[in-house]
Amino acid sequence: MKKNLHFVLALTLGLATTVSAQDWSVDSRTRVNSTEDATSTDQRVRAAVDFGGDAVSAHVEFNAWTTLGNGALSNDFGAFDVRQAHATTNLMDFASLTAGRMALNFGSGRILGDNDWDNGIDKKGEPNTSSNTWDGLLFSINNDFADVHVGYSATDLTDNYDASMMFANISKDMGNMGFNLLYVSTQEELSGKDEVSMGLDATYSMDNGAVLSLGYYTHDANGEEMDLTSLGVSYAVNDDLSVHAGYDMYGENGFYRETGSFGDMWGSGMEYSTFTYEGTDMSFGGSYAMGDFTLGATMHTITSEDETVDYSVTDLSLGYSLSDNSSISMNYASTDRSGEDDNKTWISLNIGF
Repeated sequence: MKKNLHFVLALTLGLATTVSAQDWSVDSRTRVNSTEDATSTDQRVRAAVDFGGDAVSAHVEFNAWTTLGNGALSNDFGAFDVRQAHATTNLMDFASLTAGRMALNFGSGRILGDNDWDNGIDKKGEPNTSSNTWDGLLFSINNDFADVHVGYSATDLTDNYDASMMFANISKDMGNMGFNLLYVSTQEELSGKDEVSMGLDATYSMDNGAVLSLGYYTHDANGEEMDLTSLGVSYAVNDDLSVHAGYDMYGENGFYRETGSFGDMWGSGMEYSTFTYEGTDMSFGGSYAMGDFTLGATMHTITSEDETVDYSVTDLSLGYSLSDNSSISMNYASTDRSGEDDNKTWISLNIGF
């Protein structure tokens, strides 16, 4: 890991000496987690800078996280590291090659996505502030037929974790229809674990303004199979008001991927990591824009096939646009899972210049 990090940092800093900074951004989030037994406050700050132009560009993003009130920033209470550091070069306007540490998001993000908050515990049992980022290469082809991405990443910690991942993603828009097909293969050398994930996303825009969506996802880990079928519809009532509804059907063993964009109650009231059972998630909600203000609400009803799991989740949001590239928002998520109230409130401040 250290060798990979040194490589990407050296590559990015080398490019930085030849180009000037163009865009800076800072993202700060403070979240209060409240249960019937305890309350804690998490703080996360990310700062990013982009260099270069169309031919060669670089992106560096730093991440700091801690639990407020726990004293010094340490491995016990938080961490600081480089979340992203990658460089991209244009290959004769036909393709592009990106190398370094990067956050990836393909299709719906259920299989391979950028988890927007998760600083949880990594495979070494230590705080992981990199949250769904990978050290490797990404080859991208954009043409009239389809957008194609092929990538490879590797992690070698020698003592307890040695893994590699290969993936391929193809997306295509055809008039009112759109498709995204993703294939991911992961191998862990020390444990002998071999995983294969596949995902298909499809959308269809109707003439009346409604957008239909379908997703089907599978994951096979040494013979243990998981699957998920997702149905959804969204409708723009007018320029300011939109509504949406969804119905997720989890297979016999449920469906959850650590590499997906849905974390363990990070950024939502949902507990996606516990979907190891057969069940459903029915949701509906909407959003309304009032000038620079935006209101949003989503309700979830989660049930299991054997009725041992039955709970609801409410997600509320209020946002305000400070400028074209800066905003502030407040989110509230509440769940009654296990018969207990579990609430999360967080404030996000995004500044770009």
